[in-house]
Amino acid sequence: MDYSYYQTENGKFTAKKLPITKTNSVKIKDDSDLSGLKYALQDEKPKNKEQFLRLYDEEFNSHYDYDPEVDTFKDMVMANKNKILGEELWIKTYWNELDIFVNDTEELELQEEPQVVSEDFAKKLLKAKVAEQIKELEYNDWQGYLSKMKLPDIKELAKQAGLKVSKNKGQLIHELIIFEEQNTGTLKKPTLIKALPSMVEKIQKIQQAYINEIEKGLSEFEYPEKYKAAVWVFVTDFNEGDIKELAEEKLNEYSQIIEDDDQELSANDESDLAIKISISGGKAHTDDPPEESWIEEVTKHTLKPSIKINFQYINSKKEASNRELRLDAIIFDNGLTYFYGFCYKANAIRTFRADRIENDVAIIETGELISVQQLVNKQIEGLNQHNNPATPSLTQSTIKKAAPKTVKKESLLNSTKQKPTNNQITKKPSTISIVIGWFLGLSAIGGVISNFENKEFLAGVVSFFAIGFLIPPLLNKINSTNKKTAEEKGKSHSDLTQKSANIFGFILIIISAVIGS
Repeated sequence: MDYSYYQTENGKFTAKKLPITKTNSVKIKDDSDLSGLKYALQDEKPKNKEQFLRLYDEEFNSHYDYDPEVDTFKDMVMANKNKILGEELWIKTYWNELDIFVNDTEELELQEEPQVVSEDFAKKLLKAKVAEQIKELEYNDWQGYLSKMKLPDIKELAKQAGLKVSKNKGQLIHELIIFEEQNTGTLKKPTLIKALPSMVEKIQKIQQAYINEIEKGLSEFEYPEKYKAAVWVFVTDFNEGDIKELAEEKLNEYSQIIEDDDQELSANDESDLAIKISISGGKAHTDDPPEESWIEEVTKHTLKPSIKINFQYINSKKEASNRELRLDAIIFDNGLTYFYGFCYKANAIRTFRADRIENDVAIIETGELISVQQLVNKQIEGLNQHNNPATPSLTQSTIKKAAPKTVKKESLLNSTKQKPTNNQITKKPSTISIVIGWFLGLSAIGGVISNFENKEFLAGVVSFFAIGFLIPPLLNKINSTNKKTAEEKGKSHSDLTQKSANIFGFILIIISAVIGS
């Protein structure tokens, strides 16, 4: 892979998604999470390609780490004209109707029975030489044609033929067919078409063109092999039938990558489970990300159990970021204290210098705010039991705070509020708040329906917005989206509580009622 793609003009490495393919037929887009690589680059600042490659491979060491998006076969057919379909534009025009001939446009199976189609459709198929017209209709052909008609239309035909109409639909159809057989030309003959094997062959060529376009797109840039494997996994998962089989053939070319990644994933799962069983006294807990133990025990003091904390961190560039960390260990090295564990923002194991933590640390489980030194002291009893003689006792360690820094982003914790903020786990709403939210939400839904029926559109829109705040699952979705957006922009975020949402939603309902009246 050409890693100069990740370098700016001044040689600095940056985190960015792999380029979108240039082919107009099938778009392949990289939608992978770059947060881990982004913060790794900020923390370690690679000076050359070798150093960048090490960080990149740590973040994308498996095809599972990539998240590509690829146009489906149907997307390609519907979005393209001459380039892929060539002279076969009838496929695009009548794509949604072809399944009556081939059962499924992705899993081709030619139907033996002729089908009634419109005259225009028939002309296109006959011109393309993928079908033949059946001129002599049999009883079953007439029955299939007439059964699709509405009863009033059938009665009208019966009247024109001089038949009694006081019968059910099936009886009328039967008598009409018999009458037609005895009096040829009484009924207007439908256009009956039978598909030929050439129809399947033409669609198969376009299916292969879809696979070829993906291969062409992946050759435009020196994409990592594991990314290519992830692309073919996506194509296999999101297509069916013959397309899936063709994609699986390409995926077999990356079978060694898939096998190696699966084995490593399985081995890590077994190792992580063993670690968690030993930590939890024989009970397996698999909810949290795995712990790492690559740091020598002489400097690493493992917390048993780990705790989740939230804090504001200032890196070497004096840039602030909010971090949620599963604190697995406290490390002492060359007079400095480090917090070591799984960072949920980077989605990877990270180490943070304790003297670069601003303000207090929030214990997520309890909401308690304590200083960094207090947090370390609180772990003394458990940690000292595991101290190596070569390592100073934790009771003797102190954390010297660096001089005040000018940060680029606002602080995580407000000194006047004794509760965790930003991306922490918020307090679970009370049952009464949830019940009230549902009650008001359902009321708002009724208001939307009522207002729109009465053509009070503005009032209906206001009620509609109230629903998003009141219904608990919708509120959770809004909070989740806002949190993700804040993280991407490096800004702080506080969830809107159900209680506050109920108040706001109730106000919107009142406003809607006033407007509607």
